[in-house]
Amino acid sequence: MVAAKVPHLISTPQNMLLEALPAAEWKRARPHFKPIFMPLGDMLYEPARLIDHIYFPSTSVISISYPTAGGRADALTLIGREGFASVEGFLGGDSPACRAVVLSEGWGYQIKRALLNQACGSGGSMRSVLLRYAQSYLTQVAQTTSCNRHHSIDQQLCRWLLMFLDRRALNELPLTHEHIAELMGVRRESVTEAARKLQIAGCIRCRRGHISVVDRPGLEARSCECYRIAKRETDRLLEMSRTMRPALITNFTLGASA
Repeated sequence: MVAAKVPHLISTPQNMLLEALPAAEWKRARPHFKPIFMPLGDMLYEPARLIDHIYFPSTSVISISYPTAGGRADALTLIGREGFASVEGFLGGDSPACRAVVLSEGWGYQIKRALLNQACGSGGSMRSVLLRYAQSYLTQVAQTTSCNRHHSIDQQLCRWLLMFLDRRALNELPLTHEHIAELMGVRRESVTEAARKLQIAGCIRCRRGHISVVDRPGLEARSCECYRIAKRETDRLLEMSRTMRPALITNFTLGASA
């Protein structure tokens, strides 16, 4: 990670949770939120390591996965501008059960866990805003577990593409078939075949290292209900936080363009 002073990030957080804070509360807290650049592939934390910092993406996307004894890392969810990592650290765990890796490089914030705890205990809105996201996060993890067991690779691919699309807020996804296969825990050939079907249907276009979504409604129609269930819960909880700062985040909805 690369620390830097980024004026536009400090004045306008570009993270939905931080945007939801009252202006006075963000003004007090922002000296403790350090803008950082998160390079592709950077590991933010992993099991058996103490959680020292919490991360709030703005333009980056983080993959959360669970390492297995056989060396695999099954992806559980993605975190972008709608959330933060690590939820385990925020809820009091000293060591995470999961691994967090930067899937799409970009900017975000880093704050020391102790300082975040202090901010949450100061009587403001931050604790309630972050607890709402933690509830959404747990829903996403549970839905992924169910999806992996019950739905086809074609449906799962649609779901992961839509999740990534929501958090990146752009139609261009910097993902290779190999990246997606690692994310889904399946063979690359299976992803290539599923992506070929989506190209034929006119939902996506693939080129080396990138996937362009050209028909989002078509992609949603081919996804399983798991995507809609998790998104509905996330939108509901974000809306609860949004009412605290309507002037700042009226134009932000999970999946809308920034």
